[in-house]
Amino acid sequence: MSTARPTAGKSRPLITVRDLVAQFREELGIRVVAGERGLDRPIPVAEVNRPGLALTGSYHYFAKRRLQVLGKVEIHYVRHLPARARRRRIFHLLQLPIPAFTVTRNYVPPPELLEGGEKFGVPILRTHEITMRVVNKYSLWLQDQFAPSVLSHATLMEVHGVGILIMGRTGVGKSECALGLVERGHIFIADDVVKLKVTEGVHLTGYANPQLGHHMEIRGIGIINIQSLFGVKSVRMWKHIDFVVTLEAWQEGREYERLGIDRESIEILGVRLPNVIVPVKPGRDVALLIETAAQNEKLRMLGINVAAQFNKTLIAAMQ
Repeated sequence: MSTARPTAGKSRPLITVRDLVAQFREELGIRVVAGERGLDRPIPVAEVNRPGLALTGSYHYFAKRRLQVLGKVEIHYVRHLPARARRRRIFHLLQLPIPAFTVTRNYVPPPELLEGGEKFGVPILRTHEITMRVVNKYSLWLQDQFAPSVLSHATLMEVHGVGILIMGRTGVGKSECALGLVERGHIFIADDVVKLKVTEGVHLTGYANPQLGHHMEIRGIGIINIQSLFGVKSVRMWKHIDFVVTLEAWQEGREYERLGIDRESIEILGVRLPNVIVPVKPGRDVALLIETAAQNEKLRMLGINVAAQFNKTLIAAMQ
């Protein structure tokens, strides 16, 4: 079993409150009610916090770098505080490196929160949505934004419902193979530049580059548009990756896997995937080989290992 890594650089996202507002302006009705000059404050972590304990004056272990959400409990508690204590505690929070506050359920933010937001440049946001929906939406979006990602020089296809990342050196025939698969009715996601991201903590997901769209470069022909040539059903924007196919030029004398019992693997962003090495030489129908590998992988997902079963039957016959 071997481990390899794609040759690409990891990217670290810079997420700001402005990005958050743009993302949820329509979906959650988010609007800025104070502290607009602080919209470019960075969001450094992917977690969300409700500062109920901090509003009581206890700041031990307070998650001050997280987005803060004020719901029914927090707003009602603050409203019943003496005016001096309310101002002191809210102003103390606003001087911490908190990215922004969001007031839910269309509650009117306390005047001290609006005043302090303007004074210290901390965005105060307001939404009509219930608190838990806001917390869940924020959390899922932030987890996706902060997920490890990398750009890979590869091709991404969906073959028989299976996500396949096709890798290999420049000129080995990745694009031509993908074109053959599309012609057979399979789905094209991306070519040349594929953004890979870990989603939900376990899946390696590949995305098309929005700038490149569904274009492909074919040597001798030039740039083609897969969607224009084969229709909208032939493309999609992303796909979970189930295994990798590495194309390499046929090397005489090299022992290639013939039974499929001992599979190689590749690790990308901490996710280990099966890696099928397909040697390429004139006369081999590589698209057909990848189709077959996809069908075989579907059987493995169902718990059917054809190679292992064949080996077991053969050993039993010899005994």
